Amino acid sequence: MTEQTTTSAVPDPERLAEHLQPKIDELEREREATRRSAFRWFAFLGFATLGVAIAAAVFVAMQAGGAGAGFGVMPLAFGGALIVISAYRHQTRWSDRVGRVLIPEVCKALDGDIKYQAEADRSFVKPYNALEMIGPWNRGWVKHLLRGEYRGRRFEMAHADLRARSSGKNSSGDSDVFKGLLFRIQTQANSEPGLSIRPNFGWLTKAFGKRVIPTGNKEFDALFLVSPDDGSALDTEQLNRVLTPDWQRALLALNETLGTVPITGEPRLHAGLKYDAFYMTLSLKERGRFRTLRSRPFPDVGHILATESSLDRDLHKLIKEIGIVYRVIEQLPDSDHWPSSQSELENENM
Repeated sequence: MTEQTTTSAVPDPERLAEHLQPKIDELEREREATRRSAFRWFAFLGFATLGVAIAAAVFVAMQAGGAGAGFGVMPLAFGGALIVISAYRHQTRWSDRVGRVLIPEVCKALDGDIKYQAEADRSFVKPYNALEMIGPWNRGWVKHLLRGEYRGRRFEMAHADLRARSSGKNSSGDSDVFKGLLFRIQTQANSEPGLSIRPNFGWLTKAFGKRVIPTGNKEFDALFLVSPDDGSALDTEQLNRVLTPDWQRALLALNETLGTVPITGEPRLHAGLKYDAFYMTLSLKERGRFRTLRSRPFPDVGHILATESSLDRDLHKLIKEIGIVYRVIEQLPDSDHWPSSQSELENENM
């Protein structure tokens, strides 16, 4: 993600980090205690598994006349799986713990009287699905929901980890659908029909997606595809009275501010307009090892089993990521003056 410009609504990360240092120190002591406990548990699982494996191999070998030593591999594999699952659960609990402690503390320092909710209802995602900003999913969660107001616009922000699991004998487990931040920001008008504004991946997206309406703005159309959510037969002129040039410039500016996905170069953001809200999803993908992409967690707190903590460094990152919603609002048009309904668009053409 590109470096964000500063905003008066978000305090200086250095000063806020200094203010929150006692919380960081408390969490670090908790992390170290949990880390030692986890390693003791892993050691117990390892020795117990090894003992069961040796006993199984000896027993089977005695019964089979020395031909069953390989049966000891099964308990070892089972024990290894238990350790991996246990490590994942320790990490998930640690990430949730840090989020529930630090995010409300950061919110107290921000403009907008933000309300924090650790767990959000899965129905929060419905508008994003309706606007085809997120694909079909059947597993996952929405966490760290923030609600506030800035510059006269109410907003909501949350982190989602959404996956899909296919049914049937050939199912290969979960596949990622979306991991990142969800934003819903109040507008000053009623947009109907709704608009889905998604990255332009080329002719394949146009061929198999919803009907695309060009804006005529070459720079915008090269990056984004716009479709009405109800299949309305809008033309370019009508679309530009809904998605005005001011909004097109705002989305281009947001794309510049938020940056592109590494390696692929595609926009991080998907957007939508529906009724009195602007919707946006933001991918947190970053370059991993061997030129691969990984989805960074929110909050990114490092691994609980690591020798050295990264909480100090990661706190700065958390402050900037919470502040994204303020920077987005600052770049939206000051006034929304598009027609408020399909009937208004039709009346303008009479």
